[in-house]
Amino acid sequence: MSEPRLQAGIFAYPWDLADEGHDLALGRIAVAGFTAVNLACAYHAGKFLLPHNPRRRVHFAEDGALYFRPELTRYGRIQPRVSSLVTDQGDPLSDLDRARRAHGLDLVAWVVCAHNTLVGEIYPDCAVRNAFGDPYPHSLSPAHPDVRAYLVALLTDIVSRAEVSAVELESPGYMAFLHGYHHEIIGVPLDAVQQRLLALSFTPVELDRARAAGIDGEGLRRRVAAALTASWEQDPPPPGEEGRPEPREVLASPELAAYERLRQEIVAELVAELRDAVHTASPGTEVRLFAALGPAEGAEERDQRLLDLADGMLAGYAQSDEDAGRRTRELRGLIDPKPVYGMVRAIAPDAVDPGQIAPRLDAWRTAGVAGIDVYNYGLMTLPMLDAVGAALRDN
Repeated sequence: MSEPRLQAGIFAYPWDLADEGHDLALGRIAVAGFTAVNLACAYHAGKFLLPHNPRRRVHFAEDGALYFRPELTRYGRIQPRVSSLVTDQGDPLSDLDRARRAHGLDLVAWVVCAHNTLVGEIYPDCAVRNAFGDPYPHSLSPAHPDVRAYLVALLTDIVSRAEVSAVELESPGYMAFLHGYHHEIIGVPLDAVQQRLLALSFTPVELDRARAAGIDGEGLRRRVAAALTASWEQDPPPPGEEGRPEPREVLASPELAAYERLRQEIVAELVAELRDAVHTASPGTEVRLFAALGPAEGAEERDQRLLDLADGMLAGYAQSDEDAGRRTRELRGLIDPKPVYGMVRAIAPDAVDPGQIAPRLDAWRTAGVAGIDVYNYGLMTLPMLDAVGAALRDN
């Protein structure tokens, strides 16, 4: 008996599929050996170089836009921005759902959640606020009830209007301080401790949650602000020392540990709401999370509650073939028998030579993943797509 075909999804932007035409684009994707298209259904701003797009080679994406026609009555105070690609003739999600069937492809909804600068600017009370009270509009607070209501409506909307085999949730938690924001300029050296403290959020909603849990959130906020200020106003540390001691002392405090546990609880509550909303509207749709999900982007620690909530985990982009095996073993030990999905970024700087693709895909396959997600159809060159296809067909 032959082994089951490896699932293979390709992340895709709606403008690339529309500009090339669905039959051409989906034909390429299917011939390459992919089994699913992971469509960006809700996405953030960006500047993209598109090497094989026939209509545009540089594209600036609309910030915080939805790429389908939403049912506006589902939404509360936060109303969605609808992309200009949604017209009277159709919308990218519905168009893809119809066109993919002729090519034997599944539809996966790729959804950016709390990273939404447009919403953060229009509703600043919904954004993260640092210890100094400054808002981060690019990062919505998972604790805010309006943010939760918006995301529940968003996911319910998506799975109610298309046959979606899975949703992959990007950034449903707190984001890191550094995120490559437009013209981001940092004029002082920030070590990992300072970055972690700058990522902490102290909105009124979060401070109220802390107070109810017996945590002095306001006192912690003042301590974080004072420690960061001291680190910037004093002389640099002596050679060999890792930054000023004040931030490290706050980081090691039991108050901060309790506050971070509260933040993990907030994120787990939100993910549970989103999972339940998806499963209620579409019981057969998987909810997948990125393995790096934690109290801040790229956090090393993983909350077991999130692993338990997910129907599957994306293992992230491996730094080496050995790293692919390590990531898979680690996640399978934590969530087995739920599926683990490998990831390959088939664009520079991760992959500049098409010959790099086959060994990485083979490393994931050998590690025993249930599938592989490849990034990104519109950003990779056609020779790179051919290399991915050759590697997939070897499965």
